[in-house]
Amino acid sequence: MKRTSSSISKKMFFYSVGIIIVAMLVSYGFNIFFLDLYYKREIKKDFPEIAIRIERYLEKNETETLEKYIKLLREKNGITILIMEENEKKWNNSRGGSGKGFSLENLKSEEFIIKKQRETEAEIIVYNRKVLNNRWISVRTSLSVLDYYKNEMGYFNILGTVIAILISLICSRIFSKKVIEDIERLSRKAEDISNLKFDKNNLVERDDELGKLGKNLEKMSFKLEKSIKDLESFVSNSSHELKTPIAIISSNAELLIKEDIENKRLQEKCRVILRESFYMKELISKLLTLSKIGSLTTLEKKSINLEELIKGILERYDYIEFSKNLEIKLNGLNENIVVDKDFFSIALENIIHNALKYSEQDSVVKINYNKNLLEIENEAKNIKNINLNLIFEPFSRGENGVREEGTGLGLTLVKKILDMNKIKYEVKLNEKVFKFILNIN
Repeated sequence: MKRTSSSISKKMFFYSVGIIIVAMLVSYGFNIFFLDLYYKREIKKDFPEIAIRIERYLEKNETETLEKYIKLLREKNGITILIMEENEKKWNNSRGGSGKGFSLENLKSEEFIIKKQRETEAEIIVYNRKVLNNRWISVRTSLSVLDYYKNEMGYFNILGTVIAILISLICSRIFSKKVIEDIERLSRKAEDISNLKFDKNNLVERDDELGKLGKNLEKMSFKLEKSIKDLESFVSNSSHELKTPIAIISSNAELLIKEDIENKRLQEKCRVILRESFYMKELISKLLTLSKIGSLTTLEKKSINLEELIKGILERYDYIEFSKNLEIKLNGLNENIVVDKDFFSIALENIIHNALKYSEQDSVVKINYNKNLLEIENEAKNIKNINLNLIFEPFSRGENGVREEGTGLGLTLVKKILDMNKIKYEVKLNEKVFKFILNIN
């Protein structure tokens, strides 16, 4: 769960940092590409108003007020005002600055001009307006201030981004901690359901999507528990009910075979009935075992001798060994292992029985135990037809689940028992060799 917590917290942090960086880049790009346009647009809106106001002061001959206004514009906004009498042929320097480099013949009223100053090479924007009494008013400011503002805004963007990232880190940690606690509860609940534990703990009391997910998990848990119990009850009851008629069928078939029946065809049919009744008996036995495993919550683990267990299984199937003339090689089995003896014996018996049953005539079956690894190896028939993706599925055998000899529940039973005992397992195919490996810790 710590890994999940860290992962979600990191993702939230990186998402928020990504958003902040994108916002910063957009802001920086906006400043670079649009600040000039915005600034010039504002100048073109403000300069005519300034010129009109100065014209009013001139008309009313409010010299003192005009001087104060020009000084205010220069000191506060960096705007220079030049006023010229047309017959003077030069700007009036006493009211705002130098007009050097400008010619009256080239001036047009209410026109904006962008040009460079000779002394500083700095760009300036100029607005000229002709007013009453043949006077000219020139309103101008330097555009170099824009570069200064851009640099300052760039520094503020970087500083703001760093602060935002720190705030994002703190907020993501606080927020993710609250969310992750509920996610971990839901995760534990889902894990319990996957392990067929249907307790009613780990509920999440929320009114958002996580709360809905918790309620849906609870509903699913309840319905799944009920369905499994109903299925186990059905399998158990039906299996017990089938035992009696199958026993009657098999016993009558045995009696018919023992009688002196001249009709060989009828005798063969009796053998088929007997064989299929044994098949049904074995199938029912395994179904009952599966239903018991499904209802188990605890195991009775204890230490058992592996060699004694395997030799006991081999004795029960020695008729296969003799009929196929198999050589059994045992190695390193005199070790004790801790498992649930009853169920592990069933799993191991199925594996060994399959190894003997599907071995080729006059071949070798090897059973080896070394460093917690139990390997059961045999030379199998039609090994190319075995689909490893299907061998643990119920009623699936051979290529794509084609039915062969057996109930088709043996390896399904093996898988459930090994999973229940938390024993890791692996199946390997190599040319003609089929190897089943158990990791018994």
